[in-house]
Amino acid sequence: MKIGLFTEFSYPQKSEQQTYAEVFEQIIVADELGYDFFSTTESYGKDIFSCSPFPLGLYVAAAQKARRIRFLTGIISMAAHHPAILASELAAADLLTGGRVMVGIGRGHPWVLNRVGINAGESTARFEEGLRMICECFKSNYIENLEGEFWQIRDFKLSPPPVQTPHPPIYTAAATTPDSAIFAGKIGHGLVQPGYLGIPFELVHGLTKTYRQNLPAGRPSNVVLGIHLHVARDREKAIEDGALALATQADVFLQSSQSRPNLTGVKEAYATKSASRMAFEKLSTPEKARRAVAEEGPNIMAVWGTPEDCVTKIKFYTDALHPEQLMLNIASGTLAQEEALKSMRLFAEEVMPAVRAL
Repeated sequence: MKIGLFTEFSYPQKSEQQTYAEVFEQIIVADELGYDFFSTTESYGKDIFSCSPFPLGLYVAAAQKARRIRFLTGIISMAAHHPAILASELAAADLLTGGRVMVGIGRGHPWVLNRVGINAGESTARFEEGLRMICECFKSNYIENLEGEFWQIRDFKLSPPPVQTPHPPIYTAAATTPDSAIFAGKIGHGLVQPGYLGIPFELVHGLTKTYRQNLPAGRPSNVVLGIHLHVARDREKAIEDGALALATQADVFLQSSQSRPNLTGVKEAYATKSASRMAFEKLSTPEKARRAVAEEGPNIMAVWGTPEDCVTKIKFYTDALHPEQLMLNIASGTLAQEEALKSMRLFAEEVMPAVRAL
């Protein structure tokens, strides 16, 4: 099983400069420790939710020092990019990283799309059209004319080509909506399941099943399962730090959504009763997060504890979901960099070998 790391690139109580330095350090350390990939998101505009407008640039820079680890965009907002331009950027990044790019792509957050003048109501249609066009750019020797509802591509030949053939692996994000899981299955690409957001296990389980049911015959599954994690030798310390990290990240989502203006008649945030928003509200203080994880157990996909605890809890998810890859959200919220790195190291030393053997 491949094992990687994810960070939302949020920066509560710190500057953007400090956040970039810390994430860069996390990538270098992850490479040294043997993690298989690193992932972060894409977002535009001033917002403590994330300050990561150019994940490919971060990855190209990090690849000059991190010589082995792969890089997953988690996720690129397809609706905000012309497919031919994005395909070109992905191919160039694949070249500059030595063939280590993994393409995580999705509809994008509605408030991000509104900031750049894109109707969030069109996000699904733009996503599906754009992804198909990107794949056409990758596989075609030359495109004379390709017409879509939102984009047109004319007289185009991809240059440079990607190192990976026929193209870097592509993953669709499906947090709560079956349509995204169905689409990911039908086009035969991978699926990113961000369970670290506090999304209920049963919902994640259902979306994973839906994805696999829609895969073309003979096409293998490729699920990247995201979980929240904190490991320490002392169980109480692991729970304390895990609750702090998860709760302060959930609070970032809530604060960010509440401060956004109403641009289209509907608050541009997570819907009031959505699974995501309900999870954020339930986890928005360390006390709430700790209580929810204790009471609901594996339904909240937060793995906190000693190395032995973590192996046991991860085995539950791997037995139930059979993911091909595991993505750990350790560095989140206001968790100090020192604590995040300690957890990364302890996991690599004492948990990773056992998990790879599951």
